[in-house]
Parts: sequence; C-alpha cells; structure tokens
Amino acid sequence: MAAKSFASRLRGSGRFLSVFVAGGVVGAAGGGFTAMQLFRSQGAEAALAAREPDGSAEKALLEQYGVPLTGTETRHYTNHALSYDQSKRVPRWVLEHISKSKIMGDADRKHCKFKPDPNIPPAFSAFNEDYVGSGWSRGHMAPAGNNKFSSKAMAETFYLSNIVPQNFDNNAGYWNRMEMYCRELTERFEDVWIVSGPLTLPQTGGDGKKTVSYQLRSSMCFP
Repeated sequence: MAAKSFASRLRGSGRFLSVFVAGGVVGAAGGGFTAMQLFRSQGAEAALAAREPDGSAEKALLEQYGVPLTGTETRHYTNHALSYDQSKRVPRWVLEHISKSKIMGDADRKHCKFKPDPNIPPAFSAFNEDYVGSGWSRGHMAPAGNNKFSSKAMAETFYLSNIVPQNFDNNAGYWNRMEMYCRELTERFEDVWIVSGPLTLPQTGGDGKKTVSYQLRSSMCFP
C-alpha cells in the first residue's frame, strides 16, 4: 500500500493520543520501540467490516493509517506486518495492533518453534544456526504474548523474519517489561498500535573509531 507516513496519517485523523518511545540496547544491538495508542473510531470499525478477499480484517485494520516506511515490500501475517531487510536478515520494522481480546485465549507458546519464514527465499532468510554460539538471543519484535487469541498468529511470531539478535538480559528484562506494559494499555484503550524494530549501535575501539561488526555465515557471502 502506497501510504503516507504513520505520523502524518495519525495527525490527519485527529485521534492521535500519545507516543511512547523507548530503546533497550546493550552492546551492539537492541531495539527501538514506539507504541501508539488510539481510541476505536468509526474508521477502525469500518476497516474491520471491509474485509479483504482473503478474509483478513487484521490486514485492513493495520493498513488504515499507512505503514512506517514507504518504498519497501510489506509482508502481512495474521496479526502483524513487517518490512524485511534481506541483507541483514532481520525486519526493518514490525507493525501490530492489539486489543484486550487479542491478548486473551488458549494459544500457548510451548507449541511454537523458531523457524525460517516460509515466505522468504532461503538465500535471504535467517536460520536458527545463525544464533548458535553467537552470544545473542532470538528477540521477538511482535511478541507471542500479544497473540493468545490465535494459535496461527502466535506461531507466525516465531518466524525468524520477526526476530532480531538481542542481548539476553535485555530481551528477558527491560524488553519483556515493555511488552507487558503494552498489554496493560489494553485495559485503558480499546486499540493499541505498536511499531518496533532493531537498533544497531557501534562499539568504540581502542583507536577511538566506531565500528559495527557481526559474524557472517558462509552462505551469506557472495562473489
């Protein structure tokens, strides 16, 4: 969808309430986070009613305010959308919509496994082997806990297209608290919109120069 920026569309709607920005970064990787809180509007209800041919009300709802970045391919899943960076094998950004009903249900993450996204060609996909011995944990952008209403939606959050390398303490600590905070917002607001993405920061070497380094798999090297 060729859309205006998230901010401009929200300003135009007159229903923009507040923006909460936080970053959890330790070492050379982490996450930048923006949570957008919106009241349910007639426009949102109309988007839900105007289902796509494939019956995806969530897709219509996610697209009504546009996407955070234009000019890149947007991939849609049951309850999130993302722009995938083929060179780095991580999402540029992930967009999701949650509500009180979506964070409740019988879906259980113990039935889910991290795996390559079947929608992405293997040549451009991340693999679980990339994380073995890397020192980084597999960090969700769209969290499993936001999708308890649907086993399919929860399983799709374990696609590696939704995962970024994250410091373990940050992933299990501050980032986890941020995810819980967003779910708590559904107690006060009918709709909560979340845009998240990775932030890679440089490290300063002994010579004072700033660099970003990461390990390459052999399959990631091209002549």
